[in-house]
Amino acid sequence: MNSSIVWPALCAGLTVLVLWLSLIPADTVPAVGLDWDKLNHAAAIAAVTFVAFLALKPYRWAVQTAFLYGILLGGLIELFQAIFTTTRSAEWGDLLADLIGAGFVWCLIFFIQRKRDQS
Repeated sequence: MNSSIVWPALCAGLTVLVLWLSLIPADTVPAVGLDWDKLNHAAAIAAVTFVAFLALKPYRWAVQTAFLYGILLGGLIELFQAIFTTTRSAEWGDLLADLIGAGFVWCLIFFIQRKRDQS
């Protein structure tokens, strides 16, 4: 398999998985994950943001684009929960947790790149 397709395919698959888990009825969500809903949001968006960065890594604005992708996905999830589900609700706290997850990845990549550039 061509390595240039692996990260974009993984990003697409992870995005679909996060969307699916966010939109299925709350009582049918598998009992895996972290114990706190906001932490689940932050971790899921952090994972998607990181994989999006790896998919976009050859491009100059990879970090910023991946961050934006994570935030937009989090916003889309909240919008879809408000419109298309009856067992879920959109919450500003969830969106804040998504922002924290994406922001954590942005900071982590920034510091790793800065450390690498200094050595």
